[in-house]
Amino acid sequence: MSADAAPPAARRRRELDLLRIAACLIQFPFHTGKVFDHDPNYHIKNLVESGLVDAFTSFAHIWRMPLFFFIAGWAAVTALGSRSPAIFLTDRLKRLGPPLLVGLVLFAPAIKYLERLSGRDLRPTGLVAEPRAFALDYWTWLGHFFGRLNQFSWSHLWFIVYLLLFSVALLPALRALARHYDRMPASPAWLVGPALVCAGIELGLRPIFGDLPNLYRDWANIPEFVLFFLLGAVVAREPAVEAGIAARWPGLLAAGLAGAALHIWFGTASPLGALGRGFAAWCLVAGLLGLGQRLGGSRTAFDRYLGEATFPLYVLHHLPVVALAFLIVPLDWPLWAKAATICAGSAALSFALYHFAIRPWRPTRMLFGMRPRG
Repeated sequence: MSADAAPPAARRRRELDLLRIAACLIQFPFHTGKVFDHDPNYHIKNLVESGLVDAFTSFAHIWRMPLFFFIAGWAAVTALGSRSPAIFLTDRLKRLGPPLLVGLVLFAPAIKYLERLSGRDLRPTGLVAEPRAFALDYWTWLGHFFGRLNQFSWSHLWFIVYLLLFSVALLPALRALARHYDRMPASPAWLVGPALVCAGIELGLRPIFGDLPNLYRDWANIPEFVLFFLLGAVVAREPAVEAGIAARWPGLLAAGLAGAALHIWFGTASPLGALGRGFAAWCLVAGLLGLGQRLGGSRTAFDRYLGEATFPLYVLHHLPVVALAFLIVPLDWPLWAKAATICAGSAALSFALYHFAIRPWRPTRMLFGMRPRG
């Protein structure tokens, strides 16, 4: 197709909705798992930890945020295909700004407060080995949270910050991609090239900069997330590339699972484990895209409901997980009883808040990044 060929009219892609829903729903077991795995960098930790939970959280961590950024890049370039840059940026700010502010006021301070009450202090530079004694009431604590940089935390809301920054910083690249359609042929390079770049990031940058999304020193995550954001934009505008990837989804998924197994077995500190994580990140995202196409078809009531719920649920979900963990971890229960209660309880609370307090009302829809009903 020529460079000035027009793409078909934008339509809702069911497979992207399903992937977005899957990435959203896995947040509940993933963040529950962080309470019980051996990674110390989490707000609440159980005294007894599990190697099986380590395997699950390591596997989910490889692909869940890359998939989010891939879908976000796809959505961004599609929106720019029918909007001016000014309208695009205004829409991004209206959709992402209010949820970020709501989250920073209502959720992030409460998460950090429960973390400090539990005897932990996770800062942008990492976990403090011996935090000071903490006995502040919540309202006094708010002044510390917003007034002291080493106590401020955006918790899971870092994703929204990064998404806003990428939408602005990568706007020229997105505009260039939006102007053209179907220019690139399918090539084996699209199957292995991104995996090699991811592997290079894991081998060269991850050992230096770590895994905390702290923005100012996050030079392992940022290149990886930018890569997936731009890959989503490219694949959205290049149907031949998408078809080439989708046609090989079983092999990509198998390669991704093999890479994930290497990462889980050897760990990030090992070159082989780092290489496995890099290959797995791209192969799993690309393989899931192809698998999603096989599950395509007409949208259902399930898709429509959860499709618009994913972003509000992402904003909502983390405080219920941390709050329930704060209450349940001290109890003398088996690990799996604690985990099941935290996961199911946080999901129930988040869905109830979404369904009854956010979804029906225009002001709350706007505050959580949703469009008006109808």
